[in-house]
Amino acid sequence: MIKKSTRIRKEEIVQAALEVVSSKGVRALTIAAIAESAGMSEANIYRHFSGKDELYSALADFIGSSVMGNAATIAAGGRKPLEKLETIFFSHIKIIAENPGVPRFIFSEDVFLGHPDVAKSLTLRIGSYVETVSGVIAAGVREGELKPDILPRETALTMLGMIQFTALRQTIGVLNSDITVESRKLWTNFLKLIS
Repeated sequence: MIKKSTRIRKEEIVQAALEVVSSKGVRALTIAAIAESAGMSEANIYRHFSGKDELYSALADFIGSSVMGNAATIAAGGRKPLEKLETIFFSHIKIIAENPGVPRFIFSEDVFLGHPDVAKSLTLRIGSYVETVSGVIAAGVREGELKPDILPRETALTMLGMIQFTALRQTIGVLNSDITVESRKLWTNFLKLIS
């Protein structure tokens, strides 16, 4: 049997934790549930994480790098603003489609009330995400790709709201289609409003 590196094991544990959150919610996020989801012993989880607080921080870091970090990388690229905006939107949707536990964790009352350090970290990352998207929108306005009278920050918040509400509808089971299908319709409509 090949011994996996600590980094790979931690990634597997974080993915297992997201699977637990996705299927059972944040309150079900116990070391035993994560171990079962990951197919490893609880002792193995504790070899990599000291407990739930450290796991919550690891989940916040994963979300921060995969969603917010990804948006910053796209924004810094050489494409036109509208193409960047679309890429950010659909890469965010793809992350949620692959990890439905992400929005459930981010907007969980248990996280925000029970883990203030994690909540603060997530709040800062969300703020950074909004600023990144606002910058792309402002560039789109300057370059004439987007309507001159739209407000960049409010438009960024609208885009994030579309993503979050779609994720919420998927979570509670009222979305009758794949999240990417629904998102494509929303993006098409959003584009008509801003360009």
